[in-house]
Amino acid sequence: MNRKQEHPVPPIVIALVGGLYQRVWKECDRMFREQDFPLEMDQIPVFLMLYYQGEGKSQQEICSQLTRDKASVNRTVAFLAKNELVKVTPDAADKRKTKVELTATGKKLASQAHAALEEFNASLASVLTAEEKQVFHTVMMKLIEAISPLPFKLSI
Repeated sequence: MNRKQEHPVPPIVIALVGGLYQRVWKECDRMFREQDFPLEMDQIPVFLMLYYQGEGKSQQEICSQLTRDKASVNRTVAFLAKNELVKVTPDAADKRKTKVELTATGKKLASQAHAALEEFNASLASVLTAEEKQVFHTVMMKLIEAISPLPFKLSI
């Protein structure tokens, strides 16, 4: 038996992207814990989506844009509402829907989270040249689009 069959090499793109994702996630989690941030990392995408994309998102819109299951988003929204970081109100046009909005406390906390992420992003990006940043962006967007097109445009 040759070495390749004994110890297969993982698919390189998946391994590299997965490794980067895992390390970034862990570092952000560590950073937020050091700052006594009251949320878990899996709650951050829902929380910051409301901050970045404006107010009044339905839970279905959150699910679709973050490609998260309904139960996960419902748990996160319930936690955020319990901690008075968001308010959930019935949709004026469709009573079956609810709209989720950040409270004043939620906006303040989201601003702090954004500042921490900006600092981490700048630190991470500082190891790349301008050309490498552009190539990285192009390659990542190409891979994302190959799997599932984003519902919005990301630019650097």
